[in-house]
Amino acid sequence: MSQNVALFLGLVSIFLAAALCLAAVRIRNLNREKLRLQQVLSRARKRISALERKKDRSGVSRHQRLRGYLQLMDTLVNTIPNPIYYKDADGVFQGCNRAFSRDLLGLKRDRIIGKRPQELPEAVDPAAAALWRRHELKMMDKEARHQFEMELSCADGTRREFLVTMAPVKDDRGRIVGSVGVMLDLTEKNRAARERIQKEKLQGVLETAGAICHELNQPLQALSGYAELAHSGTSASDDYMTMVEKIRLQVERMAGITRKLHNITRYAAKEYIGDSRIIDIDKASGD
Repeated sequence: MSQNVALFLGLVSIFLAAALCLAAVRIRNLNREKLRLQQVLSRARKRISALERKKDRSGVSRHQRLRGYLQLMDTLVNTIPNPIYYKDADGVFQGCNRAFSRDLLGLKRDRIIGKRPQELPEAVDPAAAALWRRHELKMMDKEARHQFEMELSCADGTRREFLVTMAPVKDDRGRIVGSVGVMLDLTEKNRAARERIQKEKLQGVLETAGAICHELNQPLQALSGYAELAHSGTSASDDYMTMVEKIRLQVERMAGITRKLHNITRYAAKEYIGDSRIIDIDKASGD
């Protein structure tokens, strides 16, 4: 009986020892799994932290790039020698470059922005402001680029001619919210064109005048000679002599006209019948 109890106790001891060993192994495995999970969690936290730091750095970088881009665009726009402006749909200035504010209008940008041309009478005369607005409305009706010419008094006191090119600015829905304009100084180009036209007209006048003088000189000389011969007669009546004298005077007058035609040096015209114009011989010849 005592042997059976001893055997039973021995088996229980072995079972307990095996159970304890199994529990120890399981606890060790659980600890390892816990450690592995802690390591995974730690790496995940580090990754998240790194991503957050990267996000913060990239966010700052984007802001800096945007600010740098805007500064670059402002520098480029202000470097362009052509006057540039931006208006809203109501014709109110929202921005401009230095060529527009300083060189053209002679005003600071903060004086221009928020105003219409009509509200800047010291820089834009009312007629030019009204013309400006009419063409803006035409551009908005077309919803396309529009050009027109206008004359403005610049900051230096000179009157200059500009070609204004306007284009509509639209929002995401395609609605016109304003316009941008670029102004090209045409003063010298227009002056050169007018001078070229004047030269071409003068050349035509000179050629015509030369032909007239050439064709009239010989008959005028003949008439002048005949008038002198008729005037030298002594037996003619007084009425006859008076008529001859009038002929001689008209011949001299025609000769004077041909001399003026021969001496033409510039183009000058004057009003004639209706809307027509003719050469002003006196001004063109300088006599």
